[in-house]
Amino acid sequence: MNRGLYSGVAAMNAAERRMDAITANLANLSATGYKRMGSATESFDAVLQGRVQRQVATRTTLDFSQGVLRPTGGTYDLALAGRGFFAVETPSGEAYTRDGQFHIDGGGVLVSFEGYPVAWDGGRGAIDPQAVEPTVDPEGQIWQGERRVGRLKIADFEDRSRLELDRRGYLHAPADAIAKPHEAEVRQGHLERANVSAVDEMVALIAVQRSFEAASRLMTAIDQSYRRLTARG
Repeated sequence: MNRGLYSGVAAMNAAERRMDAITANLANLSATGYKRMGSATESFDAVLQGRVQRQVATRTTLDFSQGVLRPTGGTYDLALAGRGFFAVETPSGEAYTRDGQFHIDGGGVLVSFEGYPVAWDGGRGAIDPQAVEPTVDPEGQIWQGERRVGRLKIADFEDRSRLELDRRGYLHAPADAIAKPHEAEVRQGHLERANVSAVDEMVALIAVQRSFEAASRLMTAIDQSYRRLTARG
């Protein structure tokens, strides 16, 4: 019966984590470059108090599939088509994002929506606000007329599952993450939509609620069985 209790608790915890992911997805339907959150549940054997017991763990996953590119016409609106991330310089180190809502500050520095400098491949370029509007080619090179300002840094990694998401939506790579050449093309005047379907998330939410209710009923049944056994004793 204890095993049934453990199974019920594990099922409820897994459903709760999945519900948290679905809630985040629905809240970020309109967030530029947002990647759908999911959950993966794994079972494994662990030795507890000298006995081998089945344990269940649930972890959050990210779906890095391509989102639809939405034309905006904005000079500093950039999107990536294919595998890769824009790199930005945050106070906690280099971070990565698919959100290309950029602008320039008073010094001509290209910055993210939150104001973090965008990283360059090589020395940081400076955009002249008084010169012609810059153009960005598919390789991420920025030009102002005939002058090459520089190339944006676009990164990718062998194992994307090791990237960690912070509260601002930026991804961070562990120190031993293995980088790989990106396969993305830069599209100026576009932004990437979130790769989330509201209909799919609502269907998943109903399924998770039913799963949670089933686990709850299991716990109630076990509790009632314990009460009957106790009463007989």
